[in-house]
Amino acid sequence: MAEVELLDSEEQIAKVDRSGMLAVVGQLPEMVEQAERYSAGVDLPKAEAIRQILVLGMGGSAISGDIFSDLYLRKIKYPIVVNRSHSLPEFVDKGTLVFALSYSGNTEEVISAVKEAEKRDTRVICITSGGKLKEIAAGRNYPLFLIPTGYQPRSALPLLLIPLLSSLETMGIIPPAGAEIKEAALVLRKMKDEIGPGKPARNNTAKQLAKKMAGKIPVIFGVTGTTASAALRLKNQISENSKLTSVLNNFPELNHNEIVNLSNRSREEHNFVWLVFRDEADGERVKKGIEIIKSLLGKQMGGVNEIVSYGKSPIARALSLIFFGDYLSVYLAIQRGVDPTPVDIIGRLKKEIMR
Repeated sequence: MAEVELLDSEEQIAKVDRSGMLAVVGQLPEMVEQAERYSAGVDLPKAEAIRQILVLGMGGSAISGDIFSDLYLRKIKYPIVVNRSHSLPEFVDKGTLVFALSYSGNTEEVISAVKEAEKRDTRVICITSGGKLKEIAAGRNYPLFLIPTGYQPRSALPLLLIPLLSSLETMGIIPPAGAEIKEAALVLRKMKDEIGPGKPARNNTAKQLAKKMAGKIPVIFGVTGTTASAALRLKNQISENSKLTSVLNNFPELNHNEIVNLSNRSREEHNFVWLVFRDEADGERVKKGIEIIKSLLGKQMGGVNEIVSYGKSPIARALSLIFFGDYLSVYLAIQRGVDPTPVDIIGRLKKEIMR
């Protein structure tokens, strides 16, 4: 069966996607809507005397902090840091608002960092489905957003992101986000009709791009402060879902390094497929730089594939890029004959570390 036909065949997809990751990705619009119900009824600390915000997380949980940073770093007065480590930066003190995100509730690095945060008298808010983090929150009377179990951490992004944003809104740290979240759900529903499995490959841009990526190494470019989190999310989803290696960099930083090695390869010398995330909020100088780089590298890279955000609000546009990338990574896995769900080596690593 031809590759395009494979992505249109429910029978053939089911043989590869044995755990139903494609269906889980398609639940994103509903998850965005439902996540708001898990954001209510939690007593939150006052925003007084807060000087910075720290988000603790790893993998699929940490990406919510990256999205938050892209959305608000230039809009609020607080520094935002995403902490992927067992320990905390030295600046963390009682003026730091700490969000501890762990879908399972047992992420070793998050648990370690939360315990250190307690010693520094910080204000901690926990978002989890259970585990040790839930126990810590209950024992120390930390505000707790308890979200549903049963998902892979990378599939639970709205359940972690929406409570994070809603709590910040309630505390008066970010502007009201409810209307943006509602728009995001509508945008994602429309996108599902356009790039979901029910849309034939001949009219489905996500399926078409997955076909183009077959047998190639993805080179993913985002933009710092707008699409960097979506670019990182795609890289991680390609790692876990597609089981492939990819290259990641962001404008404008890549203008000072990555373009050199790419420009010195002829089209025949590489096996890359070039992806660039675009958003209307990209700065004018960044936009100009992207267009110049496209003209300079287009021939060597075999052309550029732009992934453009949809929607009016920043939250809707950010989640539109995430949604496209999630579908793309699963289509790529199915096309390769790889079940996107299992990540056995991560479980083996955790067991070995705990020994």
